[in-house]
Amino acid sequence: MISVRIATAVLAGVSLFGLTACGDEKATTGGTEAAAPVASADAPKAEATTPAAAAAPEDKVVCEEANKAGESFSKAFIALAKTTGGEVAPADAKLMMADFAKGLTEAAGTSTTEVGKNVLIIAAETTKATEAADPASAIDSPESGKASKALNAACKSAGVKTNF
Repeated sequence: MISVRIATAVLAGVSLFGLTACGDEKATTGGTEAAAPVASADAPKAEATTPAAAAAPEDKVVCEEANKAGESFSKAFIALAKTTGGEVAPADAKLMMADFAKGLTEAAGTSTTEVGKNVLIIAAETTKATEAADPASAIDSPESGKASKALNAACKSAGVKTNF
C-alpha cells in the first residue's frame, strides 16, 4: 500500500514537471498518459522528449535567433579587436566561433526548411574553421558564402533582415 502511494507521488511529480516544461498545450494529454504506465520508468523519459522533437521552429524565429547569434558574435569580435589593437588571437577566435556555431545550431533547432538547413551549414563551416590555424581567415569558405546568401534571401522572404 505504501509503495503504491510512493509510486503515485513520484509519477505525479514527474508529470507536473513535464507539464511545466511543455506548457499549457500538453496539460490535457499529460495527465492521461501518466496514469497508464505506473510501473514503467521509461514512460516519463519518452513523454519529455517527444514534444521537443515534434515542434520545429518557424523560419522567422530561426532567422531572428540566428541573427541574434550573428550580432552577438560580431560585437564580441569587434570589442576584442579594439582592446587588442586589431589583432584577435587564434585561441580567442576559436572560442568565439565555437560559441557562434553553438548559437546557430540552437537557432536552427529541428528546422528542416531551407532556412534551417542554411543555418546549420553556416554553423558546420564555422565549426570547421575553428580547427584551422587561422580561424578568422578560414571562416570565409565557399560553402559558407553560398549558405549565407541563401539564408539572407530566405530570411528576407520570412520578413527578417539578416546579414550573413
